[in-house]
Amino acid sequence: MKSKGIAIILGVTAGLTAGYLASTAFMMNKMMPGTIINGADFSMIPREELNQRLSALEQENYSLTVRDIHGNDTVINGTDIDLSADYQTSDIRVQNPLIYPYYMLNPGTYFIAPASVSYDEDKLMDIINNTILPQAGSTVVPEDAYLTNYIPGVGYAIAEEVDGDTPDAGKVSQVIKDAISEGTHYIDLTSSDCYLKASVRRDDTSLNSEAVSLNDALSASITYDFGNQKITLNSDTYYPWLITEEDGTVTLDKKSVEEYVSRLKSSTDTAYTTRSFKTVSGRMINVKGPYGYNISKKKEAEQLEADILSGTTVEREPVYTTTGKERSAQEYGTTYIEVDMSNQTVYFVQDGQVVFTSDCVTGNTSLGRGTPTGLFSIMYKAKNVVLRGANYASPVTYWMPFYNGCGFHDASWRGSFGGNIYRYSGSHGCVNMPIPKAKELYGLVEAGMPVIIYY
Repeated sequence: MKSKGIAIILGVTAGLTAGYLASTAFMMNKMMPGTIINGADFSMIPREELNQRLSALEQENYSLTVRDIHGNDTVINGTDIDLSADYQTSDIRVQNPLIYPYYMLNPGTYFIAPASVSYDEDKLMDIINNTILPQAGSTVVPEDAYLTNYIPGVGYAIAEEVDGDTPDAGKVSQVIKDAISEGTHYIDLTSSDCYLKASVRRDDTSLNSEAVSLNDALSASITYDFGNQKITLNSDTYYPWLITEEDGTVTLDKKSVEEYVSRLKSSTDTAYTTRSFKTVSGRMINVKGPYGYNISKKKEAEQLEADILSGTTVEREPVYTTTGKERSAQEYGTTYIEVDMSNQTVYFVQDGQVVFTSDCVTGNTSLGRGTPTGLFSIMYKAKNVVLRGANYASPVTYWMPFYNGCGFHDASWRGSFGGNIYRYSGSHGCVNMPIPKAKELYGLVEAGMPVIIYY
C-alpha cells in the first residue's frame, strides 16, 4: 500500500510538472497575464506584435486640439491622418514565463513613448488648409504703426499698429507637425506665435523721434503786427512745409515759405499802392509811389524759417525794406514835404500845420524831363554836392534826394522861381529852390520823411 501511495504522488507530481512546463512553453515570448502597457491590457500578446498593437492603440487614442486666435478649437484625431507610431519594444523588460504565477500576482504596468510617428501628410494638410486656416481675404492683415496726418490743435500722433488675425500658413503647418511628432495634445496658435504681426510698433525709436521733432517744430507761432491788424501764422498753416530728413532732422520746404511770404507781401504791402491825399489847398487826390511798407521777401523768408525751426512764439513786424510813418490812419503821418507842381510851390507840413513855403522850379515838361509825381521819401541829405548828368555838372550846397536822382536843392544859377518857368526852362527833374529856402528846408527834413508830389 505504501508503494502504491508513493507511485500516485509521483504520478500527480509528474503530471503537474508536465502541465506547468507545457503552460510556460505556451507563454514563451508572450506578455504575462496582467501586463498593462500605455493603459491597455497586453496579457498574452506575443512580443512581435507589440509594435503593431501599440501603433494601432496610438492611432486610436491620439488627438491634437488646435486653438486659433479667436478661441475656436479644431481636433485632429490620429485616425484622421492615418497616424502610425514606431516603438522601441526592447525597452519593455522580457518576462520569464517560468515564473508567470508571480506576474499574475504582481501584474506589470508599463508606459512607453513612440520613438517616431508618421502620418499621411496630404490628409493633415487638407485639414489644416480647409479647417484651421481661414479663407483668403477673410482676415485682417497687419498694419504698421505710422505717423498720422497733421491733427489741428494736436500735431502729429503715432497711430498704433494693428496685428490683425492673419496666420502665417507655413508656421501653422510646422507647429502642428511638430506637435504631432512630439505627441503633444494641445497647442494654442496665438501663444505659438503663428500670426503675422506689424513690423513697425508704436514704440519704434525712429518713428517716435520723428514725431517729437515734428511736434517741436509745430510749437512755433508767429504773430505779425501790422498796426491796424495782426496776422498769426501757426502750425495749422505751416505743417505741410515740414520735411523730415534721413537723419531725422526737420527742415522746411523753402519754396512753401517763400510762397507764404509772397502772399503776405501781396496782401499787406502799401508801397506802390494808390493812396488818397488831401493837399494844402484842400483838394483830394490819389498818389502812388515807393513810399510805404514793403516786405523784404528774402530776409523775411529767412527770419520766418528761423522762427519756425526754433519753435518760438513771437509777435513782431515783418522784415521791411521800406516802412511808412505809421500803419493806422494815413501812413505818411502828419509831417511831410508837399510839392504842388501846378503852382510850383513847396510846403513843409509839420504835425498837420504848414510851417514852410517856398517857390520852386521843377522838371522841364517841354523836354520830357518833368519831375515824377507820387509818394516818395527823403533818401538822405548832404551838403556841397556836385550833381552830374550827361552834359552838366552843377555844384549845390544843400542836397536832399527823394527818387532816382531827383531831389531838392538850391539853384544859385536861377534868378527867379515859381510861375511857368518849369514848362520851358525847368530842371532835369529836381526841385530847384532859392538858397535861403533850400537851407531852411535842409534844417527841417530827415531821412525817411515822406515827400508827396503832384500837379
